[in-house]
Amino acid sequence: MIQKAIQYPALIKYLKGFSNYTWLHYCDGRKVLVAKSLCFFEKRLPGFFRVHKTALVNPYYIMDFKAPPGHKMAGSISLKDGVTLPVSRRRWGQIIDLLSVALVSSSASFQADKDSGLSALTPPLVESGGKASRNPVVRTIWVVMADEIKGGLLQQYMAENWPQWRLLLFETSTGLQKALLGVDDAEMPAMIVLDGGQTTSMVTLQLIKSSPRFRFIPTILLTSAASHDLAQQGYASGANSVIIHPTDLTRFIQVLEKIFRYWLSMASPPQVVSAGIRAAVA
Repeated sequence: MIQKAIQYPALIKYLKGFSNYTWLHYCDGRKVLVAKSLCFFEKRLPGFFRVHKTALVNPYYIMDFKAPPGHKMAGSISLKDGVTLPVSRRRWGQIIDLLSVALVSSSASFQADKDSGLSALTPPLVESGGKASRNPVVRTIWVVMADEIKGGLLQQYMAENWPQWRLLLFETSTGLQKALLGVDDAEMPAMIVLDGGQTTSMVTLQLIKSSPRFRFIPTILLTSAASHDLAQQGYASGANSVIIHPTDLTRFIQVLEKIFRYWLSMASPPQVVSAGIRAAVA
């Protein structure tokens, strides 16, 4: 029961403890009462912040914070759903330091620009032997995910389980398509995941698979409905897989876990087509 409750930490927003019991609050609104102290969970959720003797928080869901208004008074943090939790006065400095580190780490990750995503993909130039060169580019996975909660869960899952990869999220397949048309070979995504619920995703899929430059990129089409027609259309357009993902968030993470385990650790993806080959086939 306990291991299942914390199997996917990204699903947990915060925990509230009292005596030897703890309430686990999940991002989908569920609450689970467990006969274990908050200290028990603090040891097993090292990425969470102990903001108060009664509260343990997933930093991803923190939206804002307020300093203690006066001497011997508690500060507070606000979560994405509007929940406000106290921050004890003696923990305030430590929590601010932890939040600063978390924000720097988050801003260092690749984030998609809503219009193109290109600025996030271009690493800074550094001087090397008197010449400007780019830093080594971390391999990226491009994902179209309009659902904010699922997108956040995916970000956390990747950070916890595949830290050597960077996730680039797009709200629409049109935004991904625009970014893809301007990307350099060195910044080519290793995998693309499209949201089949968006009508433009099929157009983007067809563009990817009809292009000599992009067609080798493994491209997955996700759909939340068991649509035979959509699956047929997806495979006919060249999708490497058409996968039904459930609306239940726990099962959603489980499905993604299997997808990434296969494509990132078992499958051997083809190399990106070089500029010379592109010129030959153009």
